[in-house]
Amino acid sequence: MKKTKMSADSGKAGILSFVHAADLHLDSPFTEISGIDPELGERLAKATFQSYEAIIELCIEEKVDFLLIAGDVYDSADKSLYAQVRFIEGLRKLEIAGIQVFICHGNHDPLEGWSASLTWPENVHIMSGDRAEVVKFKKDRENAAVIVGMSYPTRHIMKNLVKNFPKKEGNWPFTIGLLHCSVGSNPEHDPYAPCTLQDLRELNYDYWALGHIHTPSIVCKEAPIVIYPGNPQGRHFSENGARGCFVVDVSLGRDSSGRDISTRFIETDSVRWYIREISIEGLEKEGELIESLQSQLDEMRENSVGRSVICRFVLKGRGPLHHILRQEGFIEDLLRLLREGETWGRQFIWVERIEDDTLFPIEREILLKREDFVGDLVKIVEGLKTDENSRNEFHEVLSPLFGSRNGRKHISKIDDDEMNSLLQRAENILLDALLTEKDNEN
Repeated sequence: MKKTKMSADSGKAGILSFVHAADLHLDSPFTEISGIDPELGERLAKATFQSYEAIIELCIEEKVDFLLIAGDVYDSADKSLYAQVRFIEGLRKLEIAGIQVFICHGNHDPLEGWSASLTWPENVHIMSGDRAEVVKFKKDRENAAVIVGMSYPTRHIMKNLVKNFPKKEGNWPFTIGLLHCSVGSNPEHDPYAPCTLQDLRELNYDYWALGHIHTPSIVCKEAPIVIYPGNPQGRHFSENGARGCFVVDVSLGRDSSGRDISTRFIETDSVRWYIREISIEGLEKEGELIESLQSQLDEMRENSVGRSVICRFVLKGRGPLHHILRQEGFIEDLLRLLREGETWGRQFIWVERIEDDTLFPIEREILLKREDFVGDLVKIVEGLKTDENSRNEFHEVLSPLFGSRNGRKHISKIDDDEMNSLLQRAENILLDALLTEKDNEN
């Protein structure tokens, strides 16, 4: 097992300090939005690089000892030349500041991917892909940390790489595991390099710097501390809310073993994604809805602290505005009104979409008691939503659609929550067509 040494004589006295980042996904295309508005797409193309620059500036401002990057520096194995050059430029800034960098590669940027012939700064250590490397880090000529890490040699790693990591030895100081992996189960991400929290605990490390899960999360708050910093820049609505990295400070004892550990999440995103649900209940007129939406935009602008925002509004609830929202062209006009006057300056707010999930303003319980076609319709939908046998029969009817060759290309299987939502929307459309104002009064 290869052991190397890296050292630094800067940083905070008596403190081991480092930044833990992951999943930079430099040069991510943001295809969903760029296809709608070219100028917005151009701004978003810079967002991942701006978040990376923010991480570099943070390392320098905090005077950390080193930066850890836990995989997926790039968005694909065949990373662009532009992304590689920009990445190395940031690393050189850290070299000038005397800050070391430790990198492990993940499923999006495995070692087998193409790389340009560029000169790497001497402060950078890239973890091997055929074994777990042990790197000893010295601070002020004293052993301060051990970083144990491993890169993906190929993209699809389905075995438990933690099994390749050595246990912490008795003379090791503060020990960090650096890996791109899946701890436990997460349906939003492929289970690359799967392991359990118990696997991590058995090695007796002090901190696990992980990557792969894009939502910031502290998996374990006690020894060992296990953290996913998430990606530093959200790229779509599934990655909404604050994005960033972690600053970790460790007080060092006389023998350089870690004592107190503090972690701070620092926001680094330049563009933030929001999904806001707005209820139409209690709103009687169009102007009231516009005021409510504008108020939400003002709040987002104020709370984003200079960041740009891309938001989606989802209208919910029952009310008289439901009829107006159903009018042809109304939502398009409303969207155009909210976008009007927005420019692609340093800070912008872009309303990507307005979804109408509002309901017909009537008492559904009354309709269930009706002995006519409308009553039968509501009873059928209610049965499909609540009766397991009816639901199973309905799935059997739909199964040829999902099983056909053409069907598989365009649609995927629907879970119960999505099915209930679709049934409710179908019921709303039919009730809008069938019921009159007189029915509503009754």
